[in-house]
Amino acid sequence: MAQAARSRMGRRPHPQDFDAREHLLDIAVALFAERGIANTTLAQIAAASGVTSAMVHYWFQTREKLLDALFEEKLFPAFGAIWDPVDPEHDEPLALTHGIVRRMFDVTEAMPWLPSLWLREIVNEGGLLRERAFAHIPVQKLAAFGQNIARGCASGQLNAQLEPLLLFNSVLALVMLPQAAAKIWQRVNPGTLFDRATLERHVVALLTQGMSATAAPKVRTRATPTARRAKGKPS
Repeated sequence: MAQAARSRMGRRPHPQDFDAREHLLDIAVALFAERGIANTTLAQIAAASGVTSAMVHYWFQTREKLLDALFEEKLFPAFGAIWDPVDPEHDEPLALTHGIVRRMFDVTEAMPWLPSLWLREIVNEGGLLRERAFAHIPVQKLAAFGQNIARGCASGQLNAQLEPLLLFNSVLALVMLPQAAAKIWQRVNPGTLFDRATLERHVVALLTQGMSATAAPKVRTRATPTARRAKGKPS
């Protein structure tokens, strides 16, 4: 009875009341995505979590160990969820790409903080998760994906103007950037909010229209050396 009364009076949660470590990690990730890692202190994480700074130090000791935990327990599994099902040797290229898009949206739906964190701390030069991400890039899967796209281009199944090694970057940007910039977009267009179904439909339409060998008529642009070689013209 006395304990319940103290809780009603605003006592900070005891670590045994919930999974304190997981709770702290979730709060830290949300703050990092909103403010940036460099602008977020352990004391701020403690205050937002409703615990003392000593409790944050108890679970993570230092910010570097907290970042290690964030990557190993949040980001690395997210990478696996996107890439582990990929079979570039046997998957048809459009289906392969669509599957990656769908799983990316699955991940960002479960981790809505990820697009902002990706832009702030991995894409940006000096981002504090950049080197950790570099160490976990699925190089073999990426290379096999590029080879799959290249085969599709060579066979006429895909648009021959595609650069296979750039396609995954395009997929990543199409999925992540609109979500990372959602607040800006809403300020520019008040009342406009794109749900997952709308965004995913838009991304798939862009990719399939651009990747298809029967894409819309080409827009005349200044030919690059790569484009001229593809047409058999001297560079």
